[in-house]
Amino acid sequence: MGLTVQSRADPVHTDLVVVTLTGEVDVATAGRLRDHLAALIARGARHLVLDFSGVAFIDSSGLSVVAGIHRLLCSPEHTGPGSAQDGAHEDGSRENGGAPGTLALAAVNLRIREVLRTTGFTRFVPIYSTVEPAVAVHRTTVPPDGS
Repeated sequence: MGLTVQSRADPVHTDLVVVTLTGEVDVATAGRLRDHLAALIARGARHLVLDFSGVAFIDSSGLSVVAGIHRLLCSPEHTGPGSAQDGAHEDGSRENGGAPGTLALAAVNLRIREVLRTTGFTRFVPIYSTVEPAVAVHRTTVPPDGS
């Protein structure tokens, strides 16, 4: 089974993007997911919510993508794709004081949640029951337009 990836930016918090995944995140699809998420970050997304409600399976390749995107978003010295956008400077610092981005997962099934717990992901990536609370947490902690 393949993977379908759809994104929608929040109308108020334009640096928040909900990414809906449907299918399997495995060795055959992980590269495409990584490229999609990196392109969102390059265009200014700093806060991603990955909607796993349609994900049936994730392997180590998928876990690696999630970990890499988390590191990219949460590093205040991020100088990767898009670092010259969204208020970032060549040295990786940001006009907003170097505030890093965030990554959250939502609607993760019990089998994948257990894999995430066993591998330690739940210590650094929050998991929400649905997309709505993940977005609500972001909206209460980050001013509109990431300022």
